[in-house]
Amino acid sequence: MNILKLELKKTNIKPYFLSAIAVFVCIMGLTYILAWVPHLDSGDKNAAILFSTYQGIAAICNAIALMSFSILASAMGYRYLTKEYCGVGAILLFSYPINRKSVVWAKAAVILLFISTAMFLTEYGGFLIFIGTDSVLQMVNDTLVPGDFMLAFRNALVLVCLADGIALCAIRIGFIKKSNSVTIISAVILSMLLINPVAAINEQFLPVLFLAAAALIGGILLILNVSHKVKRMEI
Repeated sequence: MNILKLELKKTNIKPYFLSAIAVFVCIMGLTYILAWVPHLDSGDKNAAILFSTYQGIAAICNAIALMSFSILASAMGYRYLTKEYCGVGAILLFSYPINRKSVVWAKAAVILLFISTAMFLTEYGGFLIFIGTDSVLQMVNDTLVPGDFMLAFRNALVLVCLADGIALCAIRIGFIKKSNSVTIISAVILSMLLINPVAAINEQFLPVLFLAAAALIGGILLILNVSHKVKRMEI
């Protein structure tokens, strides 16, 4: 716990905090744009049908949020984990009288804590904001029941776990080459492979839940592998 507090103090998350806000604003803007599509006479009829429901709008926003936060988390992972074990940074870290594995896990925990919070607030918080404003604007011709709020809450938690798993896997892949580009590209590819099931999460919840669990467990195991490699590193 003391190591985690130390990492929280020394980690400058302001650039990523601003990035998370930008993602939130963009997704909220996209939500309102999609909700307006059915009102356009020149719009595609299939798109109008899809975006005339809250679930249809959420499907697109969920997929974009997953990719956005997976990439953001992977970028944080390179900056605060991989990069710190390159060159002079590693010498400084290894001079601490702290277990090397514990430091790796503390860094991973900080990344996951930030991304999980930011993504959940974007997913579920954005949903509540949109519902509140739409009750006034009446853009979506759909009716919500109490179960829909629990559904949105459930989906947000599962997608957060999926994004965390993708980020951890991407960080491990990038750690091999110590490359920021490889880390981010890995996150892009992994998230793109999961866009379709994520967009249909209400119809394919169990497969998405399985993918989220597998990705998170796999990511944790890969970070465990990183911690073993860091323990054996020589400077």
